[in-house]
Amino acid sequence: MSNLRSHLTKSDFILILFLLFIGIGITVWIYYPKSTPASTVEVRENGKLILSLPLSENTKQTIRCTDGGSNQFLIQDGAVTMTDADCGDKTCVKTGSIKETGQSIVCLPHRLVITITDSSSDSAPDAIVR
Repeated sequence: MSNLRSHLTKSDFILILFLLFIGIGITVWIYYPKSTPASTVEVRENGKLILSLPLSENTKQTIRCTDGGSNQFLIQDGAVTMTDADCGDKTCVKTGSIKETGQSIVCLPHRLVITITDSSSDSAPDAIVR
């Protein structure tokens, strides 16, 4: 070990410290919570928007579908959970909680989709490809 120290110069130590600080900086940048734009929970039946709520608002909602069925969902602590549905398979209830933009809960028998969207984004496409 002492043999290694005799071969390292002052500039080697400075380079090692510099790389160490860069590594710590990158780690903090990756894991530091970033400010996220306000998100919205959109509820659509047959593709038509029937309800829009802020993700930050804790609430419990029951949706009566046009086919006579109903779904109940809960918005709590920035997450959406389908708590009850009277459909046969209850896959939507088994989906669990969603909390990231773009995630969805789908109830196929009732043709109901709950999606978390970024409320600051517009509905225009990013690009059109021919």
